[in-house]
Amino acid sequence: MAVSMPVLRRICAGGKKYEDVVLLNINHDMKNTYCFSAELRNIFGKVIQVGVSYTSSTAEERKVFEGGIYYYAVRNRDGTFSLQRSEVPLRIRACSFVDSIDMLITVAVAKDVLPEIRNGKKLFIMEDGGYHPSTIDNLEDIYPELAGNIIGSVEQTTSGTRILSSRTKYKYPSFSIARSEIKMCLESVFIGQKIVEEISSFISYTNNFLNYSPVCIIGYGIFGRAVARKLEGYRCSISVCDTDEVIRSAAEREGYPACAAVTSDIFRDNQVFIAMTGNKSFGIPELKQYLDSGADNILLCSGSSKDIEYKDILSMIRDPEDSAFAFSLTETGPFYEKYTVSDGVKQKSFFIIANGMPVNFCREGSISLTDRMIDLIFAEMTLCATAIIDSGKMENGLYLLGDSEAPVQLDEWKLIREWFEINRMYLPVDDPEQCLFIHPCRDYLRRKTFHKLSVSSLI
Repeated sequence: MAVSMPVLRRICAGGKKYEDVVLLNINHDMKNTYCFSAELRNIFGKVIQVGVSYTSSTAEERKVFEGGIYYYAVRNRDGTFSLQRSEVPLRIRACSFVDSIDMLITVAVAKDVLPEIRNGKKLFIMEDGGYHPSTIDNLEDIYPELAGNIIGSVEQTTSGTRILSSRTKYKYPSFSIARSEIKMCLESVFIGQKIVEEISSFISYTNNFLNYSPVCIIGYGIFGRAVARKLEGYRCSISVCDTDEVIRSAAEREGYPACAAVTSDIFRDNQVFIAMTGNKSFGIPELKQYLDSGADNILLCSGSSKDIEYKDILSMIRDPEDSAFAFSLTETGPFYEKYTVSDGVKQKSFFIIANGMPVNFCREGSISLTDRMIDLIFAEMTLCATAIIDSGKMENGLYLLGDSEAPVQLDEWKLIREWFEINRMYLPVDDPEQCLFIHPCRDYLRRKTFHKLSVSSLI
């Protein structure tokens, strides 16, 4: 099926050319991201893609970027990753998902970006996930010519924005669209739907089901709330856990019991936990609480980023030597593993769904967002990138699209109206803001992200 991203295509077809800019697109290893790179070639002098291998694209899907340079990793049966450059094996193997991305970026910069910089070009980075900062810092120590020749970056996720916000010094302007109106009010609806649909499908393999089940959502941010609303159609008993008092109060006003921490009294048999914080949210303290509870079985799912939500549990399972718990694998099946956990006194069971990875990216060939939906996200990223370059010399720092003081302002509602019209979708009123999915704490979440008030509930 042909990729359809008409808003992005309009922007790229009629845009200014930046022949002296090399664009590094670090994005999911999916057909629509290769199409994104292909469109970006109409604007930038050279485009190089690094595919993040939540799932793997096919050679046929990558043909939309035919003639371009792209890197990706193939997951092996032993859990390692083999690196490729434009269909050619690199004879490099990474031990983990995160290592594979670091190595892909390293090779892409050394092999394809640096020669362009040495010929007088500048580098711009487009990203989904915040993978580049530490890798680029290390590369600048090895290749001094890289420093000073990066003119900016655009990030689309909150987890990536959090990584950028942790920097003590900014060497170039970085823009995040994670709290844009499009991300907060429109994309969240589709992401929440996909997460719930995949969880419903995956846990059916465990002989459990989502309908009528007790569900605890950890993190009631933009996407956590979207998940909660979608779950209502499954007649679930929904509760919320969030460390932020303002967000908890919002959840309670919308009818969901809310708590500040996962404690023994909230557990119920066959309860489904959906972690949505973008941080470690269910680890050693929560396991202890579970063992002290009256429940005997739970299911752990993530709609977040990488394997971060259950990282401590997964680390103990993989390397049990220093663990305070004893784990035993008792059952495996499509998209799940079942374990028992014991502290030497009590023993209980739990399911890990999709290896603790985001469920909306787990299924091979699965599409988290359709091309028509991601069209708006890619269009917005492109407009931010060209705005940074056109500014000449924007002050180094982290900026959030939607913040009133940001040096770049886009008419997002104009883009949204164009998107509805092109796709012949129903917009019941002239003002899109009046009918889209707006979080009651939208402005608070935006300020919280920008000013780094805390690390909870950002996604």
